[in-house]
Amino acid sequence: MRGWWRGRQDRRRAGARARRKYNELRRSWLRRTRALWCWTVVCLAVVWAASSYLFTVIWPQSLAIWFSGVVAGAAMTMVIALRLTPPGSIEMWQDGAYGEEATAKVLGELPAGQWTVLHDLANGRFNFDHVVIGPPGVFCLNSKFSAYRLQAAESGALVGVHVDDPTLTKRIDRDISGAKWEAVALRNQIEKRSGRKVWVQPVIVWWGPYPDGGRTVEGVAVVQGKELVTRISRLPSKPTTDLESVCEVLRPGRHRR
Repeated sequence: MRGWWRGRQDRRRAGARARRKYNELRRSWLRRTRALWCWTVVCLAVVWAASSYLFTVIWPQSLAIWFSGVVAGAAMTMVIALRLTPPGSIEMWQDGAYGEEATAKVLGELPAGQWTVLHDLANGRFNFDHVVIGPPGVFCLNSKFSAYRLQAAESGALVGVHVDDPTLTKRIDRDISGAKWEAVALRNQIEKRSGRKVWVQPVIVWWGPYPDGGRTVEGVAVVQGKELVTRISRLPSKPTTDLESVCEVLRPGRHRR
């Protein structure tokens, strides 16, 4: 029971940093645009009052009341929808949280007795989205939630093509470099805390269209989210022992953030 509860707490951490940053930025955005929201509410109230008066003039009272309620509901829905749609620079943090939460969900399918999964671990000012430790070794996972479809270019490199506009493309070179940097940082952190040298495999978990399902690019495994568990479960076991010590030095609450 203790192991189950600890695993549940670990899964709840997935996307915590991204979600926290999104909430902070959204609150700041709402404070900066407070005057705009006030004027929007005033204008909508005037429109509602004018339309309600007009309805009472041209329609029976019961029908006028009904349409007045419809207008009020539509106005409130519009205000709520706008407040929940911050600029893209803020929305990207929520997309990041979605990706991490989706990865945490599929990683929950791994056998608890053989695999250890940790989420949202501190890495200085940054974080490791997920660290997975099991028979094949140690994996550092970076989740990406995207509207771009990954496909191979003529050069063989992976590129992202927007699902709604094929003319919009995205290179993932920076994602590849970032994943390698995180794997090295995790390896150094493990060595510093436990005195053990272990190989850390960088992985990008792509939550978006990806027909190939997965391939290795410059030493980084790029895997479609739904294929993640199947692919890492089929990897051969390595003769690495005492990985529990690695888990303990990384587990949430065992180090200063």
